[in-house]
Amino acid sequence: DLADLCGQTWQGDGLLLRSHAASRRFYFVAPDTDCGLWVQAAAPGDRLRFQFRFFLVFTLTLAPPALNASAPAPADPCASGSYLQFYEGPPGAPRPLGSPLCGLTIPVPVASSGPFLGLRLVTRGRQPRVDFVGEVTSFHLGELGLKAGRGPMQRLCGAGATVGTP
Repeated sequence: DLADLCGQTWQGDGLLLRSHAASRRFYFVAPDTDCGLWVQAAAPGDRLRFQFRFFLVFTLTLAPPALNASAPAPADPCASGSYLQFYEGPPGAPRPLGSPLCGLTIPVPVASSGPFLGLRLVTRGRQPRVDFVGEVTSFHLGELGLKAGRGPMQRLCGAGATVGTP
């Protein structure tokens, strides 16, 4: 659980990561959370991939403006509420990987270009609502760009065929 691993670095082949222990039953609602987790690939030369299975990250805010309001929508939909941000690079020198994530739609998979992938959860506002489940998989980019995976989503490749075990 991200809430339990906050501030740590985890290393391994794969990890099924939930936002908190009661995920899929109750929202994580702790306000003013700023929690980070770093995942290190299982072996030198490996990269990491994060795939969400369930995603809900938002903040209940004031009522939306009237329908006839002419205020433009903010450029970043996560600007005033809770969000999840991925980083790559070692913990001491992180670089944002994509834009902050929020909402109710499962985001596309995220892949690192190196052996470290960071995940930061920030809750803001009076009533944050967070609940997600995702899978981190360590993989090696082999010859001709073929991926040989490790961990929970291990792929066995041979003779041009891939057999997956989701």
